Amino acid sequence: MFRKITKPTKLIAIALILFISFAANAQKGKTSVLVVRGGHPYDTPDFEKMCTSLKGVKVDLVLDAHFKSMKVDAIKQKYDAILFLNQNKYYNESKRTKQLYMDLTNEGVGMVFLHFTLSSQPSWDDYHDIIGGKWFLGSHTKDKSKVSTYFIDRTIDIKVKDTKHPIAEGVEDFTLTDTFYGNIWMSDKVKPILGVDDKDVNSAVVWENKYNNSKVIYIMPGFSKKAFENKNYKKVVANSLKYAGN
Repeated sequence: MFRKITKPTKLIAIALILFISFAANAQKGKTSVLVVRGGHPYDTPDFEKMCTSLKGVKVDLVLDAHFKSMKVDAIKQKYDAILFLNQNKYYNESKRTKQLYMDLTNEGVGMVFLHFTLSSQPSWDDYHDIIGGKWFLGSHTKDKSKVSTYFIDRTIDIKVKDTKHPIAEGVEDFTLTDTFYGNIWMSDKVKPILGVDDKDVNSAVVWENKYNNSKVIYIMPGFSKKAFENKNYKKVVANSLKYAGN
């Protein structure tokens, strides 16, 4: 025997359907991002919390080893951009991994690299051409005058250099405490977006590069909770992912 559906029950069912539909449409409008991390210590829970709270972005977090096993077509089909906070400075990457990066740029998948990714892959020049910069490790640099530097818990005033760039939208000059780099190589092909005026730190701390068909963004800060909880920093990361993935 069938129970008669009451009017309140119908209204609840309709509301539930509308909510599910709204939530699905909201997700469709977000930039889909694959977050690749591992290989270096950082404030892990705070980074993951930041990633999952970025406005207009939905993320899947994987470890570096998982990323290296993925196929280009699967990544391109599901994700608009990749956010990297991974590092490998101990061994040469496999040919498959190197080809994975190259194929992703050929397919135009957007890439955003954070912080210590700049010191990864010390012997793989193409990797640094993708990012548009390099942090020189002492163990891989014969000329010690070229070894890069780092400054932990440095408080620096960050200034928007290119106010018209989409990454700078809604971002004002701000102060950030994090780890910053000096004496790095930065390609003359990159476009600085945010910068600093500090005698020890590289003048550009956020830049855009183009490699094959991909938009590539490098963001120097990104090591500690102080960065991951900073509203302007979070805005820069979200804007970068949306821009690179568009």
